[in-house]
Amino acid sequence: MRGLHVHAEGLLEQAEHLVQREARRPRQVSLRRAVSAAYYGVFHMLVRDASSFLVRGGRLAVLRSAVMRAFSHAQMKRVAQGFGAGCPAAPLRSALDRRAISSDLASVCDAFVRLQEARHVADYDLDAAFRRSTTESLISGARKAVSAWQRVRDTDEARVFLVGLFAADRMRG
Repeated sequence: MRGLHVHAEGLLEQAEHLVQREARRPRQVSLRRAVSAAYYGVFHMLVRDASSFLVRGGRLAVLRSAVMRAFSHAQMKRVAQGFGAGCPAAPLRSALDRRAISSDLASVCDAFVRLQEARHVADYDLDAAFRRSTTESLISGARKAVSAWQRVRDTDEARVFLVGLFAADRMRG
């Protein structure tokens, strides 16, 4: 894995540690934090790559950091849903020149949406109960998304996706 994603790797390791922390009966707080860590591993990986693509150069690190804080979870979810379904919004679809979305990018998008929805439940629905097996499945999905992203991240479709994550709501078709 490239050094750029050390943070993502650390969050996924933390998620794996939390899901196994209690051997017999995992505490809900451990499972909830594991779900959140898995989501944020994928989230930060995408935000970091998008910011690095949009703002290049070592001297612009302050600007890149500011851009990283400007991403919207809701917009990212909408863009991922569109790409995952094979039908991104009009300006993004035009940039892809009618090419199909690869299975790798679609799997990243699907995992991101699933993880974000699970993280929302973990953080805000205190009546929801998490199971170790479900949490392990989410973490596994995050790991697969990271691997799929490594395979697709240097392609034009990934670059269009990254721009969409940041600006899709402000783009006109």
